Amino acid sequence: MTGTTSTRLALESLDERAVPSANPFDRFDQPPTVVYTETNDPREGQNAVLAYRRDARTGELTRIGKFATGGTGQLNVPKLVGPDDGDQQVQASADGRFLFAVNQGSDSVTAFRIRGNGGLERVGTFASGGDQPDSIGIAGRYLYVANRGDAGQGNPGTTTPSVTAFTISRDGTLTRIANSTVSFPVGTFVTQTLVSPDNRFLFVESATLSGTAGGNTVSTFRIQPDGQLVAAPGGPAGAGTDAPVLLGAAAHPRLNIVYTGFASSAQVGVFTYDETGRTSYVGPAADTGAAPCWCVVSADGRVLYVANTATDSVSVFSLADPLHPVQVQEYALGGPRTNATGPGAANVFEIALDPTGRFLYAVTQSTDPAFPQGNQLHTLNVARDGTLSEPVAPVVFSTSDVPANAHPQGVEVVSTAGRGGEHDRDRVYVGFDPRDGDPDRPWDAPGLARRFARQHG
Repeated sequence: MTGTTSTRLALESLDERAVPSANPFDRFDQPPTVVYTETNDPREGQNAVLAYRRDARTGELTRIGKFATGGTGQLNVPKLVGPDDGDQQVQASADGRFLFAVNQGSDSVTAFRIRGNGGLERVGTFASGGDQPDSIGIAGRYLYVANRGDAGQGNPGTTTPSVTAFTISRDGTLTRIANSTVSFPVGTFVTQTLVSPDNRFLFVESATLSGTAGGNTVSTFRIQPDGQLVAAPGGPAGAGTDAPVLLGAAAHPRLNIVYTGFASSAQVGVFTYDETGRTSYVGPAADTGAAPCWCVVSADGRVLYVANTATDSVSVFSLADPLHPVQVQEYALGGPRTNATGPGAANVFEIALDPTGRFLYAVTQSTDPAFPQGNQLHTLNVARDGTLSEPVAPVVFSTSDVPANAHPQGVEVVSTAGRGGEHDRDRVYVGFDPRDGDPDRPWDAPGLARRFARQHG
């Protein structure tokens, strides 16, 4: 089953840009591109990471295996806002050698060594330094864990959210950096530790549902040579005194811009930062989807993708003007639903782009243990103009991999090209510009935006 789209604009034939690919397990001894996600299993000691090999031509996923973290996931039944609202729960080192995953239910982080075939070998499980770790940011040999605390829907919070720094050893083990913990106000929950593309800054997102001071802001820290964090001048940046709930951030690859989801106002927030790290709010961009929460920017900086949790859709924004994103598409995900006439018990959460830019992966969570089929992993094709389609049916997690009361989380795509001699011949087809001089690959962002605006009034 494939998804339907509320607006499908200028999607081009995939056949025109496809490259030959063997069966997913042909030459399995060669380094693959692998998609990882976390089961978030709440049973004691049963959390795990699932690994899938990506087909180079179609993006389709073939299961490699399930790899135990030795920790415990987060139980969130009945499903409330807050406990599942982290990002970057699964992260790889830049060299593709190690993978790290949070264990929210046991306050720990697991380190894995990535094998040549994409499988994982557990290095160890390490205390996170706080309560309920839900995000991992990596800057070179330093790893930063967001410990969300226990605030959420109906709970003002009793524990202190924090960020703690670790050193990644050559064998992948984690060593906590002394006196590195930065604390945030009780009543907020820390949802993300986002590292700037140049590894100089750490952006920490702090959300609140109760109006606690310091929530719904981006706090920027300068990363020191020893891994310690120093607050940037100007303090936390927010969208005013009644700022919307802020979740999910992505940094522009070349410009000093951070994009965030404004989950409670159907908008995307735009922030800038200067060479000292001082961060300022620029303004919002409208999103036709409900509860925009998770963001990712294409490697060329021309397209922003935003996961709309409440409408189980992904919005596409043109960044032709990077400070003023313009929506060009909202794409509704496919997959099993309890209600054939509309969205069922499945909500999209974290998203990640393939290194080639040709595929976007999205994990969805079931809102009801009676409908475990809502736990899915989607493969979306990215057209030359950046818009999305879903020709491949999603992976529907079996209850043996993801129990009915679990909410899978985090998506990380790791290309091991270069580690074993394999060269990925895929080409990046996202965001072509007329200035490239190729009339067969148009980038008409203003035209797409005008058409989208007409269709949505």
